[in-house]
Formats: sequence, C-alpha cells, structure tokens
Amino acid sequence: MAFPVLGAISAVTSIAGGIFGASQASSANARARAAERKQQKLLNEQAELQNKYNQKKFKVDIENYRKQAEYNFDTALESWRYQTTIRAMEEKVDAQKYLMNVENSQKQLTFNEIAAEQAQGREQMAFNDAMSEYRFQAQDQLIAQLQAEGKARLGQAGGSLGKRVTSEQARAGQALAVLSASLTGEINASNLRMFDISLGKYAADARVEAARMLRPERLPDIPAPTKPPEPTWLEPMKILPGMAAPAQTQSVVAPLISGISQAAGTLSKIDWNTGKTAQDQYLGDTLGLQGIRQYGQNP
Repeated sequence: MAFPVLGAISAVTSIAGGIFGASQASSANARARAAERKQQKLLNEQAELQNKYNQKKFKVDIENYRKQAEYNFDTALESWRYQTTIRAMEEKVDAQKYLMNVENSQKQLTFNEIAAEQAQGREQMAFNDAMSEYRFQAQDQLIAQLQAEGKARLGQAGGSLGKRVTSEQARAGQALAVLSASLTGEINASNLRMFDISLGKYAADARVEAARMLRPERLPDIPAPTKPPEPTWLEPMKILPGMAAPAQTQSVVAPLISGISQAAGTLSKIDWNTGKTAQDQYLGDTLGLQGIRQYGQNP
C-alpha cells in the first residue's frame, strides 16, 4: 500500500495555514486592543483637560463678576457723592435766590408805599389849594356883596332901596352857590383820585406778592448706592470621558477550524490503495507523469 505523502503534506499545509491565520488574527486583535486603549487614554486626557478648564473658568468668572460688581459700586458711589454735592449747591443757590427775591419784594412794597404817599400828598396839596382858592373867592364875593349893599344903602331910600339890597344879596348867594358846587365837585374828584391811588398801590402790591418766590424746601436725600447680593454660583458639572470605539477583533479559532477542516477534507479524498488523490490521478493521466508522482509503494 502506498503512503499518501502529497495528501499528508497538503493536510499539514492546511493546518499550518490555519495556525498562521490564527496567529495573524491574534496579532491584529492585539493591535486593535492597543489602539482602543490609546484612544480611551486620549479621551480620558481630553475629559480631564476640559474639567480643569471648566473649573478654572468657573473661578475666573466669579473673580470677574466680583471685580465688575466692585467697580460698578465704586462708580455709583462716586456718582452719588457728585450728585449730593450738586444738590447741596442747588439748595444753597435756591436759598440765596429766595432771600434776594424777598429783599427785592420788600423794596418794591416800600417803593409802592412811598409812591402812594407821594401821590396822596400831591392830591392833598391840590385839594388844599382848591380850598384856599374857594375861601379867597368866597371872601372876595362877600366883600363885593357888602360893597354892593353899602352902595345901595347910600342911594335912594324907600322901597327901591330894599329891592336893590335884596338883588345884590341874591347875586352874591348865587355866586356862593356856584363856588360851593365847584368845591363839592373838587372834593368828590379828590376822593376818587385818592381811591385810585390806594387801588393802584393794592394792585402793585399784589403783583409783587404774585412774583414772590415760594420758600424753598429741603429736597429729599438721594439714595446711597448699595452692593448687589452675591449670586448663587453653581459649579460646572464634571465631564465624563467618552468611550472609545470597541476594537474590531478577529476570531483566532476560525482559521484553525478552517485549516483542520481543509486538512480533513484533503485526507478524506486520498485513495489509500494507490496513495493518490483524485486530483493527483488527473494530473498524472494528463501529463504522463505517473512514474514521477509515485509517493511510495509497499516493499
């Protein structure tokens, strides 16, 4: 019986190929797992850096807020002091204006009083002149009447004398009545002028009072600035590292199983009487190499 050397070699080759494929798969799996570990390490480092940055930024944000709040408060305090100073100056100026207005108003009232007294004095003088003129005219009229009566008495006696005397008295009385009426009219006119002077003074005083400034009141204080409350700070959430993509591993057993299966298939095809496979027989018949491809015979 011939030993099937070529078939055995083929089977061994299949098994060796399976072992080599398993080795390659194992090496590829090792590289894939190493790449996975490297990627995971990178993701862990990135998460750690991001967390450190977030913490640092959180502290910087707090510090910047407090600096800005302090700056805003100092600015508001400076503005408040400035406005308070301006308010005090305005109140002082208003008080000075009020005192000046009061003084000017008093001067104007005094002027109105003096002007009214002068006008009333002039009116009184005019009235006194009119009274003096009336007395002079009345006295002249009385003297003229007495003179006329005297002349009448020196004339003819009897009834004609009485008539002349009565006539002269009537003319004198008429003249005195005219003077009296003129005096009465002058008195009434003087009284009206006195009233107009008093009314004019009252109107002038009223205009002064209307133009008088109101007494300034102290304005309410400007509220002082206050600092805002400290906000509630929330620390940033810790970032967890991402998961690396799982390594794409190959089956190590599969090449071995495949090699063993191929070897078993090869061995199953050997003709143990001739020691050849069907493929070897075909090649030998075709090429005429039957003697060359002998794998051994029984002794």
